[in-house]
Amino acid sequence: MKHLMCSVGCCVLLCVLAPLAGRADGFEQRRDRVLQVAAAEQEYNLMTVLAKLKTRTDLDRAYVVLDSMAHDRAMGGMFFAYSMMGVYLHAHDVLPDTLRVKIREAFRVRTMYRGDTENHWVMYYTGLYLAAQTWPHDPGTAWFNGKSSDENLVEAAGWLNQWMHTTVTIGQGEFDSPTYMTVFLCPMLLLQEFAQDPAMKTKAGMMVDLLLADFAAEHLNGNFGGAHSRDYPDDIVNPLSAPSTMWAWFYFGQPAMEQWNEARYRPRHRGSWETVFAAASSYRIPEIIRHIATNRAQPYVHREKKRVRNVIRFSAVKNPPVYKYTFMSPRYVIGSIQGGILQPIQQHTWDVTFSSTRTHNTLFSLHPFASGKELAMFFPEEQKFLAGEVDRYHLVYTNPGKWNSSSPYEQTFQHRNDLIVLYDIADGVRHPHADGFFPKTLDERVVDPTGWIFARWDSVYVGVFPLSGAAWIEDSICWRWRSTSRRTGWVVEVRSVEEAGTFEAFQRSLRSRTPDAETFMRTGSVAFTTAGGDRMTFAVNGSRNLNGQAVTFKKYPLYDGPWMQAKVGEGVIRLTDGIRTRVLDFTTGEVRER
Repeated sequence: MKHLMCSVGCCVLLCVLAPLAGRADGFEQRRDRVLQVAAAEQEYNLMTVLAKLKTRTDLDRAYVVLDSMAHDRAMGGMFFAYSMMGVYLHAHDVLPDTLRVKIREAFRVRTMYRGDTENHWVMYYTGLYLAAQTWPHDPGTAWFNGKSSDENLVEAAGWLNQWMHTTVTIGQGEFDSPTYMTVFLCPMLLLQEFAQDPAMKTKAGMMVDLLLADFAAEHLNGNFGGAHSRDYPDDIVNPLSAPSTMWAWFYFGQPAMEQWNEARYRPRHRGSWETVFAAASSYRIPEIIRHIATNRAQPYVHREKKRVRNVIRFSAVKNPPVYKYTFMSPRYVIGSIQGGILQPIQQHTWDVTFSSTRTHNTLFSLHPFASGKELAMFFPEEQKFLAGEVDRYHLVYTNPGKWNSSSPYEQTFQHRNDLIVLYDIADGVRHPHADGFFPKTLDERVVDPTGWIFARWDSVYVGVFPLSGAAWIEDSICWRWRSTSRRTGWVVEVRSVEEAGTFEAFQRSLRSRTPDAETFMRTGSVAFTTAGGDRMTFAVNGSRNLNGQAVTFKKYPLYDGPWMQAKVGEGVIRLTDGIRTRVLDFTTGEVRER
């Protein structure tokens, strides 16, 4: 997908968008600025063409480029289907008749591949839905798939409604992705704008609310904190480089652009031109969601239930549950999912993310797992060839030093700002080691004689207690902690200056609370007492116990935190910021506010 997502680049985001810094909320200015910057761009794609059409900039050139895109049969599939319909509908009043005819013809002669992932199908069926309602009652001979307009509309509406129902009852499959959130938001924004059926229009708008609120609850100053279903290595090690940061700036007004312009900050930021669809839309984010994204006065725990994408082999369960736990504070966020194979290729199981505009503001660990069997759980091709095929497109899948990975040998247990992560790697595994990421942008990294590793990022402190020996490897952007012990893990505690006082006081506290791991290599068990006096006990393939009581994931609701609440299976999501309440009731298709 990356080759279809266009970079916004440092010069655009840091220099061109920077004049908006310092203004009041400034949403309308940000909206106008996105359109202006995209319209001036010389990189041509459907989004920059739309910006030119919306701002009446260089129309002759925009028509030529759009004509070539409509004519080029090599361009097709789900990205083309939804994006071209977005351009057609947003700019219909300025399109020459000849272009309207060519775009219509593209949906007859172009092969619109559906793809094989959740985001692919959302884009495909959004494009098909909008096209079928735009050109109603045409026979199957007028369509690429041989189905009539009426048949295509019914099929697309049926799938989209089923996807919404699944998402709001048992959770999204490609959940909380700093990259792929774009291609869920944009189709819903287009449906909210152009669906002629009032029920579809309303539900699409509710989905935009939900997707943004879901992001907002785990957002910290432009960073999408915690665990993610799909994340690219560059964005994992440098969270502000993810497309989600562009969306945070656009809708939440964070991070402030003047911070990015300071000479000491040198982020590699990659946004997405898909924000042009948001800038062209009449959708305005409810104030309650913006408040959820920016109110960090008090720390809080936020829990969610998601689902594994469709499993087609090696499992009796089609969509196993995913349990997310996030602890948010004003200065940092630490979040995790339970471990195991919950998303192939691009899983990011846990991390600490610091509120900062410095680069590489994160710390985490992983087992770089790679297996044809893992891929065969989700993809229909022959298991023997899958790892090589995935490497062709994602480049790093079989790389022993990669920074994104699921692993059946990884398990986590988190309680507030403390986390235990365990690895129990089987014999014969391709990469029998675990890696940890300690960025060179840390202010301090101290390897203590007690076994603790202490790290400081501004006024946030992290203690890591490794459960096995390891070596330090210097990489270009980090110190890589690597353990070749098949049984290993970390105990992690994160605290801020407000919670722990000085960095020295934080170190003294952890030295007095060394984890009980004497039998770990033999039993796989470890215990740790947090700064708050809670006793965490965890064992490989064993139960998670807090103060002697088993922690049961099955009790997780769909959403549970101060900002969002919803029960599994109910289809009703309640948003609140302590002042307002907004209820997204997908059972009735209505929004209630009070």
